[in-house]
Amino acid sequence: MRARGFTLIEILVALAVFSVIAVMSYQGLAGIARNQEGIERASERQRAIELAMLRLERDLTQALARPARGPYGENLPAMVGGEQGAEWTTLDLVAAQGGVGPQAQRVSYALVGSDWRRRADSVVDRSPRDTARARVALADVERVSWRYIDSGVTRLDQWPPRLGSLPPERLPRAVEVRLVLADVGEIVRLIELPETAL
Repeated sequence: MRARGFTLIEILVALAVFSVIAVMSYQGLAGIARNQEGIERASERQRAIELAMLRLERDLTQALARPARGPYGENLPAMVGGEQGAEWTTLDLVAAQGGVGPQAQRVSYALVGSDWRRRADSVVDRSPRDTARARVALADVERVSWRYIDSGVTRLDQWPPRLGSLPPERLPRAVEVRLVLADVGEIVRLIELPETAL
């Protein structure tokens, strides 16, 4: 019996089938890699949003009813804010020579371009020399709006309120922060502040 090999046509057909399978496999693997990159980007973005919101909540829930002095000696309420941002006195843990300890500081949040920035000044009663450290709390933010809830349920666009006179140590009952992100949409947080004497 004579041994029979593959004909040229059989080899060409096998190569064509193998090529089609290889191209389909490559496209499938490339699609999986693209999906994986997209998932990782979305996961990193979600983590950045959660960290920014947690930091804001921590700063607000540790607000101190302590007025401050501005860089030129002006008196500042414990919290001063408008629709676009706010500044207040808070208690934070900082590293010192004896370990980690609580320290009062002034923090502020404001939208600069598309960066939502947090500034922290370890000196509550400031001098004209700028000692604040600024960092981006969250990037790619389109809009930010702040509302301040008084002892009732009224939402105000400014703190202290325009009408009436409140003691400078008075804090709002809660703060509502609304962020608009192009890739995620709107995020709203209502954060209750520590109670202060009325």
